[in-house]
Amino acid sequence: MPLKLLAADKTDVGRQREQNEDCAYRRISSEGDVALFIVADGMGGYRAGEVASRLAVETISQALDSFFQPLSEQPTIQLAPPIEEQPTVKLAPPAEEAPAVRGSQEAVPHHSPAPEQQARLTIKLPETPLLRSVEERLVNAIRQANSAIIHHGEQRREARGLGCTVTAALVYQGTAYIANVGDSRTYLLRHGQLKPLTRDHSLVAKLVEAHQISPEEIYTHPQRNLIYRSLGAGRRQVEVDIFQERLQPGDMLLLCSDGLWEMVRDDEICKTLSEQKSLQDICDQLIALANAHGGEDNITALVVRVEAA
Repeated sequence: MPLKLLAADKTDVGRQREQNEDCAYRRISSEGDVALFIVADGMGGYRAGEVASRLAVETISQALDSFFQPLSEQPTIQLAPPIEEQPTVKLAPPAEEAPAVRGSQEAVPHHSPAPEQQARLTIKLPETPLLRSVEERLVNAIRQANSAIIHHGEQRREARGLGCTVTAALVYQGTAYIANVGDSRTYLLRHGQLKPLTRDHSLVAKLVEAHQISPEEIYTHPQRNLIYRSLGAGRRQVEVDIFQERLQPGDMLLLCSDGLWEMVRDDEICKTLSEQKSLQDICDQLIALANAHGGEDNITALVVRVEAA
């Protein structure tokens, strides 16, 4: 079924920060069926985080511009193999790395099924190379952003160590391709049920996976600002998680920085997204809730509604 996308966003400095280092981006094609949504959360020194998040958004959006052009103009890009993960301290210069906690992982990013599994799946074979190409191009765009941030830090001493987290959703031919680095999140609301589509690259997420803390303790843990994956922060390579979700009319997506989800629990997010309001009013309400609960960090909400064309 052909889909149409509508979106709105809002970002706010919060109640305890002096500047806003978050950056949001949204672009929808004139037909309303192709779209790119990005939320980046900067870190590292005065104004450096703001620059990192802006560079990420600008680089990713420019690299994926061809999706809004005719299909014949879209190149296929070969990517390098995954790299080893290293820890990062969020919201502080990376003078000293925090130890990453290894644990089991229930949620895994999308991978192509084994050949014997492919035979049992109902897949239109001509689409398979296209889906792979979309994922590769999204990952490559984020790696280009990482390189741009690293280059900026090398050219300016005051910005050395800058970095950001990023979550992005590229919607193409009815499928949302979700990319994630760090602890910004993308959620899906479907039939009144809210679920995260991304996995946090954070110390507390590892502790939850290892059953060392409860999910509720994420919100109060003294080391909840430690992440082990980000763009920039001195790393020349970055591993990107990619997830796929086939969209349906009535779905809603929420892309947000941790300044929102750490302040507003899932039940409140679900209730707010479910209200019959304009998308901009929903964004305003989510920001207001985060500030009412303390507003400890910059807050960004980008809300997408999926409709039948």
